[in-house]
Amino acid sequence: MAGTEFGHALGRSRALSGLPSAPLVARYGELLSAQQALGLGHLGELLIPAGGRLRVLDGVFTVEGPGRRRHVGTQVLRGLRAGRGDAEDEAGALLERLAGIQERDPAALRRILLYQLVRLLHEHPRGDLPDTAVGFGVDPDEAAALVHAAHAGPRLDPAQRAAAEGLEDELLAGRVRAAARSAAVLPRAAAGGDPLLAGRLAGLAERVRAADTLLDEARAHEGRRDRERAAAAYGRAALLAWDCPRAVRGLVRTHRPAEGGPGPLEAAPVPGGVALRRPAGADPDGIWRVVRLTRREPVTTPLPQVPGPLGAGPLTDLRAPLGREVRYVALPGDGGTPLISAPLLVAPEVTELRLTDGRSRVEATWLRPPGATGVRVTLTDPQGRTRELGDPSAAGPADAADAGSAGTGPGTGREGVREGVRETGREGVRADGLGAGEYVLRVRCRYAGAGDEVVSGGVGAAVTVHPWPEPVTGLRASARGAGGLELRWNGGAGGGVRFVQWPGAAPAEGAELAASALPPALAWVDAAGIAQPPPGTLATVSAVSVLGERALAGPGVAVEAPEAVTGLTVRRTSGGRARVSFDWPEGAGRVTVAVTPESDGERTEHPVVRAVFLREGLELPVGAGQVRVTAYAAPRSAHAVAAAPRGAGQVSLPADVAIAYRLVPGPRRMLRRGPAVLRVSLLSPGGDPGSGLPDFVLVRGAAGGGPRPRRATDGAELCRVTGAELAASGTVEREILPHSPGGPYAVRGFLLGGRAASVRLDEPSLTSLVVR
Repeated sequence: MAGTEFGHALGRSRALSGLPSAPLVARYGELLSAQQALGLGHLGELLIPAGGRLRVLDGVFTVEGPGRRRHVGTQVLRGLRAGRGDAEDEAGALLERLAGIQERDPAALRRILLYQLVRLLHEHPRGDLPDTAVGFGVDPDEAAALVHAAHAGPRLDPAQRAAAEGLEDELLAGRVRAAARSAAVLPRAAAGGDPLLAGRLAGLAERVRAADTLLDEARAHEGRRDRERAAAAYGRAALLAWDCPRAVRGLVRTHRPAEGGPGPLEAAPVPGGVALRRPAGADPDGIWRVVRLTRREPVTTPLPQVPGPLGAGPLTDLRAPLGREVRYVALPGDGGTPLISAPLLVAPEVTELRLTDGRSRVEATWLRPPGATGVRVTLTDPQGRTRELGDPSAAGPADAADAGSAGTGPGTGREGVREGVRETGREGVRADGLGAGEYVLRVRCRYAGAGDEVVSGGVGAAVTVHPWPEPVTGLRASARGAGGLELRWNGGAGGGVRFVQWPGAAPAEGAELAASALPPALAWVDAAGIAQPPPGTLATVSAVSVLGERALAGPGVAVEAPEAVTGLTVRRTSGGRARVSFDWPEGAGRVTVAVTPESDGERTEHPVVRAVFLREGLELPVGAGQVRVTAYAAPRSAHAVAAAPRGAGQVSLPADVAIAYRLVPGPRRMLRRGPAVLRVSLLSPGGDPGSGLPDFVLVRGAAGGGPRPRRATDGAELCRVTGAELAASGTVEREILPHSPGGPYAVRGFLLGGRAASVRLDEPSLTSLVVR
């Protein structure tokens, strides 16, 4: 049965000599956060099942029924962890952490539970009643003794409780001054009933006294201007209490690097902080504790530690104060030589500075580091004159755009600035109206310092503004009478003009381009602008002015070369008409056939639709005179300038010349007819037939009603009238002998030689061409 005094007749001797006033467990704050995330009032709730009870006065036990008491050790904690499975991952991780604490110190778990139960009793309005402890899961046999002892112990306010819970971490980390400040916050009675806490505080007090003694010694040496001994004493004090501002600042003030020793600690500003690197001569296996000193801070300000190892790679101080001057001290854990950095202004520079030149301008973009309030941009011209370009971050996009466009054209001699955000987080400026030459642009970051504004050293880069050609401002096309097109343009001075066809959308007029990125020049346009596009071409020709590696996009004009028409033939029929035939060009919907008189006359055009042409053919009025017939595919675009057709698809049709023949029966003489007469006449309604008339040949078929000749080779030649004879007399008559004994025979006339293809043969009725 439990006694009335804490520890009275309860278990082993001195098992319960006092309640803890501090957990004295490393990283207790993390443990408490994990506990609170699970909604637990104290860690004992994680150990007992529903309906179970907890005993803590003489060890940690769980009571699950009469006589069923189980001691909670490492194996039990890991068994509870395994029994929860993956579904209780956070609780399982907390149990595993408790098992590790129990392995390192078997008394630590009991100390934590007692500390947390006492805190709950102190914070509960009825914490002086045993039923309150029973409500927290404490076994009723221990509730009265626990409540009595808690009531007699010191009560901690929030500040004292925070100091008690963080004391062990400060001691383990060697933060002697911080631990001393925490110990000063604790009530005097806190260590009276807690022997472990009393021992911690006694050791801490001894260490503080030793550090203070070393500081007095160092100041005495410094007063005698013995810097070497002062630095040694300050160094020993800093190793004993590395978070002592006076010790570390005194070390920095009096330290001189030893000849042949490691160099200073390397520190450089980077986006987001300061990167620290160990010098080449430092111990590669040493363990270093790095602290930061900030200029113009009070001497008593606690020194922040830079977390992380100072190894082969850089250690980054992510909390370096922007716009302030700092120094870093790396204190060795083995008592070796400390490493001290040079003073450093924490003012990171912009990164990814990119410069591009354009036509009479320079553009710059960069990434501004976090924390910078703005930038200052300057531009130095080839004559060494430096001008301020302004701060693009100080104006909104509309203001920056206005500043960059007003009065900054080429040749004005003025410069403009605008914000140019091309990628997320990037900003930039543009200076216009620049002459050709070498320029240097520098970007400095602005920071809000301790009082005045602080500006970084800056990042600079050189850029060359190159000469550019003048843009092409106008382009037009017209058809040439000799075939093809003629291109004419305005502008383009200072460079050459190249005619190209863009594979996709054409760039805007005046766009700045790299000459290497241009499409190849069109082979069918020469330097004078004479274009001979291949038949079937439908393209937009763009003019680009080029100077060296730089080019400016110019305007474009749509041109078309109608598809060539092949196989064109023209034959006269009668009545001043002619039949036209040709090979229909692939892909053409319409074809235009033009008839142009060789003498004075008006050209006529006849549109032809494919379906009608294939179904009915084509017959056109051409008159009797000599004409030129041209056929070409009709333009596909109403907006394109069509090239004049040339070459293929053109036929010259001579004037209408006809040779007529008639077979005149001979006169009757008694019972028989005389010889028939062949009358051949030259008809030329189109004018002078000229030379080269074909011969007229009369061919006889087989006697006795044989087939009528269809070609000149289908029968025997009966007679021939030469073209010269016709040209000389106009009409020639020849007698045809009567039929032979074989019976009547059919005859037919043909034209051979000379211009036989262009001379029309006027034939009589075939039934009249019989010799009887």
